[in-house]
This record gives sequence, C-alpha cells and structure tokens, in this order.
Amino acid sequence: MMLGAEEIQRIIPHRPPMLLVDAVTACEPGKWLTAELTVRGEAPLPGSLLIESWAQAALLLIMRDAPSPDVLAGMVPVAGALEGIRFGRPVRPGETVEHRINLLRLRGGTAFIQGGSRVGGDTVLDIDRIVAGLRPASVLRTVEENQ
Repeated sequence: MMLGAEEIQRIIPHRPPMLLVDAVTACEPGKWLTAELTVRGEAPLPGSLLIESWAQAALLLIMRDAPSPDVLAGMVPVAGALEGIRFGRPVRPGETVEHRINLLRLRGGTAFIQGGSRVGGDTVLDIDRIVAGLRPASVLRTVEENQ
C-alpha cells in the first residue's frame, strides 16, 4: 500500500508544516507499516521532531481503517507513555528517514507500538514502546470546557 501526502491527510489530522510523513511505502494492516520523510531545511532534524514524525507514521497504521482528519469531530489521537527511546546519529537536510512501525497490541482504543527509524543503513531512532490512544473529540472538548 503506497500513500502520498494527500491520502495521508485523509487519515490523520496533521497538516503542513506539522505533517511530518511524506509517504507510506508499505503496510500490512493491523501489523506493520513503513513510511518516509525527507528532511528539508538547513539544520539537522531535532530529536523531538524525529519522534513526532515516527508517531505520525504510527497513527497511520492505527487509524487506517477509521480515518479522522478533523480534530473537532471523530477520534483524536492522544500519545501516552514513551519508553526506551534511543537516538543514533543526527538526520541531516536532504536525507530520507524510513520509519518502521510494528503494532504490538491493540486493546480497545489503545495501541502499543514499537519500531525505529533508519537513514540508509544507519539507525537514527529506536523505540521500545509507545502507548497511544484514540479518544472521542466530544469527550476532550467537554473536559476543556469544564476547566
């Protein structure tokens, strides 16, 4: 399954400049996904944005069958615990990062995911586990309005 930016935006709510996945290159629904990001700009990609890009690719795997591109309606992705994050070398402008996502378990609206990212043969990110959930926008809006 190949997806470009337009198809990606039909699944997850991220939009440029915060859309940090250029393409999905392969996927086995409910099991794994690979995606790419080509780094633009003049500075190395900060580690926080590398994790965000990887997490957006993970969302594409868990939201593929229930797209929700509008954060004001439908399901909203919420990140939880991040464990065992290790960085390799910096990712430089012009390089293409390949994210590898593995779905460990999906229980209710909560996903347990692991994987990593590579540039060529170099490891740039390893993640032991991220817990992410999908929550109804109406519930999150209610919490916000009550504060």
